[in-house]
Amino acid sequence: MADRKFAVVFDTNSYRQFVTGKSTPEVLENIKQLREAETKKDIQAYGILVVGMEMLANLVEGESGFNYKDCLNGVIAMSNHCFSDSQKSPRVIPQPYLHLTRSFFGTVPAEIEDRAKNMGGVINDFKDDFKKAIEYHKKTSTFEHIKNYIEAEEAKFSTDIVDLIEGARQEILRKHPKIDKKQLRIKLLDYIENGPFEPFVALAIIYAVAGALQIQLPKDEGIKRGLSLHLEFPLSVGFYKWICSKIVSDNIDMQSKTSKEKRWNWQWDYQVSFLLSNHTLDDREVILVTSDGDIIEMLHDIGYENKVLTISQYLDYLKTIK
Repeated sequence: MADRKFAVVFDTNSYRQFVTGKSTPEVLENIKQLREAETKKDIQAYGILVVGMEMLANLVEGESGFNYKDCLNGVIAMSNHCFSDSQKSPRVIPQPYLHLTRSFFGTVPAEIEDRAKNMGGVINDFKDDFKKAIEYHKKTSTFEHIKNYIEAEEAKFSTDIVDLIEGARQEILRKHPKIDKKQLRIKLLDYIENGPFEPFVALAIIYAVAGALQIQLPKDEGIKRGLSLHLEFPLSVGFYKWICSKIVSDNIDMQSKTSKEKRWNWQWDYQVSFLLSNHTLDDREVILVTSDGDIIEMLHDIGYENKVLTISQYLDYLKTIK
């Protein structure tokens, strides 16, 4: 990693691991030391909007909540870790949707952009006076609104994933109407892993964004942009491929209690890993710090193992002599 410039992003669990067992003053001191170590190696930290939102949503529990302390300190850590002294604001990366609208349709919906900026402002509120921030955002029901948004998005994501798999299944059944269940499953896995599933997903994403923007795309233009999406943001498609393959291979029920508790948040894993590609962020290679087993496995399977570190690996790297 010598002589290379990096942008580092932490996922939710990494911030929570970083603050676990620490008081707020200890968190602030540790973040100060972390920033100093990163500066020595010319590393800039960026926050992913949804990471802050996941932690903010847990503040709805109040001080008695199981996750409250770690999530509060996690937001405080993030707001300080990603703060740009020159810009006087946190470096926060918005949702993939805004990257897609800008890159493939040349527009950024003002309402969604404003919402992202406002959420960045909420995260920044916790930098200097977290007690005042908590008091204000409790009064305005900010935490409840964020929690409701996250729950709705997770449910939609689960439905979208199931629909993608069902679309592939119906394509196979159309060609092989008398196929038995065992062979159907084999062909479905092959379709996802080796067939036209990736272009199908890319096209579905492009048309979903076009629909949200109320733009009608000719078929040839949709295909062109879908191919471009696959090349420019490979994880935007590869992530769905990996998840769908895992669901079919492991016979996962996305409506089960376990899925709702552990798999519906794949939606946020997707958003966290979206920017990992051959592109740079402000001329910096992006490194993701996570201990999430699914993300690590997925990135290794797709060939991005050199772009992910656990929190302990990252902290150890910062201790090495430049």
